[in-house]
Amino acid sequence: MAAASAEKTTTVVGKDELIHQIAARAGMNLKETSKVIDAFTEVVREDVSKGQEVRLMGFGTWNLRNVAPRKVKSIRGVNHITIPSRKRVGFSVGAVLSQAAQPHKAKATASTSTSTSTSTSTSTSTNRPGMTNRPGATR
Repeated sequence: MAAASAEKTTTVVGKDELIHQIAARAGMNLKETSKVIDAFTEVVREDVSKGQEVRLMGFGTWNLRNVAPRKVKSIRGVNHITIPSRKRVGFSVGAVLSQAAQPHKAKATASTSTSTSTSTSTSTSTNRPGMTNRPGATR
């Protein structure tokens, strides 16, 4: 139970904090940075709404996806409700952003470059995102 509560205490970087961080790194003032971020989000929103894919190499891709209709049980009774098909915005993580979530993997790759290929393939196969290291787990 304590582990679950520790996971829920995450830091959220909001728009204001993001503007401050970007302004500091880019050497811009806050007003200019805010305009840039607003323009970026507006361009992504408009292009995705037109059905275009927006891709930032290494970071990720925004696109419009079709969601099939599905039946769910009503919370008010036994009746089933059909949720109609719809479109939603999807985001696929790019390679650079994906590696940022695995900082130990980047360090391991650099240190195992001098080791044999057998040890590299073993460490790579067990540390893939989304894969669990449980006995009997196969791909």
